[in-house]
Amino acid sequence: MDRFQLGIEIALSVLLLVTIFYSLYLGRALSVLRRDRGQLDALISSLQSSSAQAQSGIDHLRQTTELVGRALGKTVESGKSLKRDLAMLCDRSETLAQQLESLLPAGRVAAKAAPRIEEIPEETSFRSALRLKPDEVRTMKPSGSKSAAERELLRALRQKQG
Repeated sequence: MDRFQLGIEIALSVLLLVTIFYSLYLGRALSVLRRDRGQLDALISSLQSSSAQAQSGIDHLRQTTELVGRALGKTVESGKSLKRDLAMLCDRSETLAQQLESLLPAGRVAAKAAPRIEEIPEETSFRSALRLKPDEVRTMKPSGSKSAAERELLRALRQKQG
């Protein structure tokens, strides 16, 4: 039994040596973890502050987006209103232009057929407005004796020239 006892003691000694070396390795690993724990804590705190800054940035961006969205909505609504107004003015000017076109040929035929009659002052100012230069149209004031269509046409001419 002496040999058997010696074999068991050698086996136990080898296992004891392996355990000692493994515990030394684990001790070093634990010391590295303890040393790096401070860095890990610093990393966690910087991550928390970064996430807090990101959240405040997102909130600020959301508020800014809402403000810009409202302003853009108001601009779009005003643009739609202006578009409707311009469409209405275009339609009215088209109607007036068609009326003028229909009156001009009839007036030319009547002027050629009839002897020259003194022009009515309203017609004179209206016809002269058609031959005015852009600067003269801008400075021209509508008179009270003109019809609403003539005043509107003169206003449209001023806007077009200006």
